[in-house]
Amino acid sequence: MKLINIIAAFILFINQCLYAQEPDPNSFFPSSVGNVWEYDQVWGFVREEIYKDSIGENGQRYLFYKFNDYYTPTPRYKKDSTNYTVYRVEPDRLFFKLNSDTGDVWIVDSLDPGTSVIYRLALCRNQYDGFFLNYSTTFKEITFYQYQTDTVINEFSWPDFTITLAYGIGEVMHFDEGGGGPQRVLLGCIIDGDTIGTITTSADDIETSPLSFELFQNYPNPFNPNTTIKYSISEPGKLKLTVYSLLGEEIKVLVDEYKSSGNYLILFDGSDLSSGVYIYTLIAGNKTLSKKLILLK
Repeated sequence: MKLINIIAAFILFINQCLYAQEPDPNSFFPSSVGNVWEYDQVWGFVREEIYKDSIGENGQRYLFYKFNDYYTPTPRYKKDSTNYTVYRVEPDRLFFKLNSDTGDVWIVDSLDPGTSVIYRLALCRNQYDGFFLNYSTTFKEITFYQYQTDTVINEFSWPDFTITLAYGIGEVMHFDEGGGGPQRVLLGCIIDGDTIGTITTSADDIETSPLSFELFQNYPNPFNPNTTIKYSISEPGKLKLTVYSLLGEEIKVLVDEYKSSGNYLILFDGSDLSSGVYIYTLIAGNKTLSKKLILLK
């Protein structure tokens, strides 16, 4: 009887150890207040920090970010730790399914332009073990696709960008699948008080915020013949918004003037253009953001 009790206790101990070592998918997106990430981006250095959070009626945590010296007045993400999901806020988009496996596909958001519903999709493309900044981790690559008419990813689906998450770290790379290559790479971070990689030690080391504006994906996309482009700026300045062909030819200048801080919408009319892919670019000072729009007639 004593031997049976010993064996039972041993089995219980092993089960507890295995359960304790089961990785928590939420660690692919660490979300504690005070966590810091520093990135080298194509438009400059940025330091991101979660400076506060709040709990919604549904139990989801809303996360507020500080970008260099700019505090966002509205939440950037909301996280449901129970369902392992992370939404990009305003508008709500299901950005990450943290417990997804290789090959899993989900709807990021959908649009109804009046004739049929089109979908933006995400695919967990790969998951593998490795090292990042001498830190042993697991990587999860998630590729986001532009709007299409069904929920199946095939050879005709248009990949937009890929975000690589690392277990215990968060986002380590944003890669433009349209040919732009890496858009930002993690230099270092502070997660729950632990420092990984290189991190600035003084506020004097941080440059003036380069994230003074944001360019959103046009809606709808694809479109015929009109679409709306949204952009926002956190401080006043001279802006130029231009549409180009894929060959770099200037199609139309939509904005070229001084703007006050705020959110802006502008209608683009493509009735005089042929079907195809075009690029719209927002320039402020020496910083540039670009996205693709698709005209289907």
